[in-house]
Amino acid sequence: MMIDIDQRLQHATQVIREAGRLARGFFDNRSELVVQLKGVQDFVSQADAETEDLIASRLLAAFPHDGILGEERGRRGGDTDALWVIDPIDGTANYVRGLPYWCVAIALMVNGRIELGLIYDAVADRLYTARHGHGAFCNGKPISVSDTTRIDHACIGIGYGHGEAPGPHAKVIDRLLGAHCQYRRLGSGLLLMALTASGGLDGFYELKMKAWDALAGLILVREAGGLTNDYEAGGLQQAEPVLMLTPALWTPFVQAMGVNLPLYSAARPVKLRAGNA
Repeated sequence: MMIDIDQRLQHATQVIREAGRLARGFFDNRSELVVQLKGVQDFVSQADAETEDLIASRLLAAFPHDGILGEERGRRGGDTDALWVIDPIDGTANYVRGLPYWCVAIALMVNGRIELGLIYDAVADRLYTARHGHGAFCNGKPISVSDTTRIDHACIGIGYGHGEAPGPHAKVIDRLLGAHCQYRRLGSGLLLMALTASGGLDGFYELKMKAWDALAGLILVREAGGLTNDYEAGGLQQAEPVLMLTPALWTPFVQAMGVNLPLYSAARPVKLRAGNA
């Protein structure tokens, strides 16, 4: 079956803006929002579920044979080579507290390769988009990673996932500061990735991330000229490390941090069926 990537990008752009408006409406009326805990400091709200349902319904109405993998609802749709991966609200803990550091994210995988990534910062009205081989953009304008070359001049976004052991995370921070590298933590990994793609940060690192937390940001940074680890090689079944950096920082960062993550190569698409997620 022919998979029209252009058509999907155009439609997803409309859908993510609509989803952002829905999520922003809930955000502006948080006193009426139903919030639950999935785990320690792991919030989920009515807005998460309804935003994901809107995205999935719009995508399946336009592309009924595609598959969907969402953070809140799991798998739905067809078992095909085209899989949409959705994070309806990345940064829910910020969202429910009224902090403006959250976003909506959609990625499209085709035959195991990330073809599209969209991240919408609905508060700032910034839409980041990337298509494999076509560059990265913010509100239609090209973006690129920073040109920082020294780790002691760099500022790296750091993520810390729910249920992650504190020891390894503390070790990351200790080594960063030991290398005289600054860091930022916003509570939304995808926003930190978008800032990396647009040059506001020089990289991003998190020890374990699920597919919906990572895919849109990975293609955005790659298309903006950054380097990332080969996240997809681990499949979509479990959380994997995510590392992305402006190119000159890769070697000094991995040496300073003592990490050994293989670089992503676009020449290695992996067959990932929707049913594997």
